[in-house]
Amino acid sequence: MELSTRLSCIIPDIFRTVRRLFLILPAFLMIFTPILAQAQSLSFIRDAEIEATLKRMSVPVFQAAGIDPDSIKIFVVQDRSLNAFVVGRNMVFHTGLLEKLEDIEELYGVIAHETGHIAGGHTIQRANAARASTGPLLLATILGIAAAAAGQGDVGSAVIAGSQTIAQRSFLSYTRGQESSADQAAISYLQRLKIDPSGMLRTLERLKAVEIVSIGNRDPYTLTHPLTNQRIKLLEQRVARASKTPNSVRPDIRYWHQRMRAKIKGFTENPIRVLSQLDPSDQSESAIQIRAVAYHRSADLHAAIREADKLIEIRPNDPYYHELKGQFLFESGAVNKAISSYQRAVSLAPEESLLQVAYGRALLARGDSISDRAAHQALLVATRSDRLNSSAWRNLATAESRLGNDLGATLATAEFQALRGSLRAAKRNAQQVQELASTGSPAWIRAGDIIAAVERGQKNR
Repeated sequence: MELSTRLSCIIPDIFRTVRRLFLILPAFLMIFTPILAQAQSLSFIRDAEIEATLKRMSVPVFQAAGIDPDSIKIFVVQDRSLNAFVVGRNMVFHTGLLEKLEDIEELYGVIAHETGHIAGGHTIQRANAARASTGPLLLATILGIAAAAAGQGDVGSAVIAGSQTIAQRSFLSYTRGQESSADQAAISYLQRLKIDPSGMLRTLERLKAVEIVSIGNRDPYTLTHPLTNQRIKLLEQRVARASKTPNSVRPDIRYWHQRMRAKIKGFTENPIRVLSQLDPSDQSESAIQIRAVAYHRSADLHAAIREADKLIEIRPNDPYYHELKGQFLFESGAVNKAISSYQRAVSLAPEESLLQVAYGRALLARGDSISDRAAHQALLVATRSDRLNSSAWRNLATAESRLGNDLGATLATAEFQALRGSLRAAKRNAQQVQELASTGSPAWIRAGDIIAAVERGQKNR
């Protein structure tokens, strides 16, 4: 699990969504950096297992809504509050929501509801209304939200849900009609999947109870998704009419959901308190996983590895357990042993770009020429499948440099700098690539894309 709290300016689908919502070029976002710098910071997490679990759960819902699953990006914010939101075609979950919703049907209800907002085009409607009514300040907010949601890798310091400004709440908040529309759509999706929609109702009742008890300290979800008695009553009526078909959530999906919650608990809660709350005799898989992470965070490598080995013994071909052990070893300085664990993880799930990045980083830490070449290959695989992972580009630049490929190192550095918002440096390195590369070559074309993005932003200053 990787966590970052730094400001990053992201390239992905942004003016594709103020043609369809907003498309942020990193240079364009820089116009609004002084405003964004004052905003509340939240930290985005990159974790292959958690992202895979959420995708596993969400894909059937997207398909039920007639949405191409590949068009939706899923992100996780480290924050203990109950919250989830969408910006464009980006869906964001807080760790607090993922951990606290013990019932998988409740989480399915949230996923279906947010999918209803995407399918209904509600974020586009909000963006158009916001731009018309509140001007440049809110436009900066919109761009900041989209940058954070669309970004991957070292993402942080962005304007997103939970911020305390009126403009941010105004943008993120849905109308009552949009909320009811998303509720009704969500129930339809869940019925198509034969998933009990009453989980949605339980989530709203949970939030309503929090809202009543503590108006001044409400979860962001109650601010951005207004709860009304009428909305809950309509939902109750629709749930009551829903066909009582057997719940079709597969046991393996339930397993991954519980495992995700265990991992989040281990990484986000106080490790001393977590260990004190666990029954030492509890040898269930979830307990072992929580215990392993808590020991690691308590700097007890021996105990952490002991528990990780128990997990691997239970599931020897699970790439994420081998990755977990590799993380424990790498962060404790046992580089050679970490490489072995990461190598096993990559062999079991070669398509997981985040595993390739971890493997490549560990290989670079060893520092010999053979390891550098292996790291180079792993990082190339990672950047081809996840071009927005700034950590991958940073490490690829190191690998290219060690292998004597100045052109590749300079281009990878430019990619990294663009993702991190160091635009002048990115442009300078991209210009150097164009001087070195053959005209019309892939490197020359990509460098031109980076230069054009920076220059468009400079014209708008």
